[in-house]
Amino acid sequence: MAITGIRDGLLGIGLALVLCLIGVGSFYLADQYHIKEVWVFFAWSSFAMIPAFLRAFRGHLKRPFLIPFLAGLAIVHGIVFISLIKWRVPFVYWFPVFIVELSLGAWVAYRFFRIIPSGDI
Repeated sequence: MAITGIRDGLLGIGLALVLCLIGVGSFYLADQYHIKEVWVFFAWSSFAMIPAFLRAFRGHLKRPFLIPFLAGLAIVHGIVFISLIKWRVPFVYWFPVFIVELSLGAWVAYRFFRIIPSGDI
């Protein structure tokens, strides 16, 4: 195995550990400051969409109303995520729900901004 493969593996493990620490730390801080766990889930599910949005719309980010639109789309994604948790929807249905939600977001982006997201997501 080449040294780059070992380095990539170590970087992957290191990043996974950092992500776990940040996730556990966010719930620890929420517990310390008496914030409901649902808000932590909402925040993480909304923040998780940012890299996907930046990648899909990177050529169009200078348009004035696109950033507020993407922020609204992230909030909608957080609400959908929390709703699936609250209503105890079986996990097997989550993927189709997210496909429909993100497809509607792409359709709205096309209808309002004439933007087609890149296929790099």
